[in-house]
Amino acid sequence: MEYLNEIKLQDFYQAVILKTVKFPLIRLEKSGDRFVTFVFSDPNYKAEKTLKKYWNKELPVEARDLIETINELKTRIYSGV
Repeated sequence: MEYLNEIKLQDFYQAVILKTVKFPLIRLEKSGDRFVTFVFSDPNYKAEKTLKKYWNKELPVEARDLIETINELKTRIYSGV
């Protein structure tokens, strides 16, 4: 499946926020041994607004959901999934 509107992030915690608030994670792109790019579907161009709300402390996020997403993404990074 190809997505026309994607957002690519290298910042782990920004990726955590988008995944936590249910943006679809399409894939991880590895570049070398240390860097990962997170690619999310963003068909309505809402990712930037969502991240801005988060950094302005205007986006409510459940702590448990945030921790679960951190663990999930770390697992995916280190397992190569």
